[in-house]
Amino acid sequence: MVALGLVNLALSLWRRDFTLSTGVLVGALLLLGVSSLLRSLSPQLSRQDKIEEQDERNILVNLKTRTSAFRWTRLVSFGLMALLLVAGAVTGEELLLAIAVGLAFSLTISFFAEFFSALYHESKN
Repeated sequence: MVALGLVNLALSLWRRDFTLSTGVLVGALLLLGVSSLLRSLSPQLSRQDKIEEQDERNILVNLKTRTSAFRWTRLVSFGLMALLLVAGAVTGEELLLAIAVGLAFSLTISFFAEFFSALYHESKN
């Protein structure tokens, strides 16, 4: 992230289009990059991160968060697909129908992924 911040800063100064949003982005990249770098170089902080990463409560929260995000993404995708199908049928715009078909394809992939993932994990237990 430090490298991205420096590259972004150098390009903005070279093109002479340094704006407030560029400054905020560069500042955030540099701060996050430096803090991540310092945290990874400190043995005590690295050990603490490793313990927190392996904590069962954190793992459970992470799994619940990912499951919730997956369900919301699927729900929003289905809603957009239905909306685009209706809008495409009403207006006759083929582009809307094509986008809806793409969303339907991605939803189908997500259902198959969930099904085969469940089969895999059931066979492991």
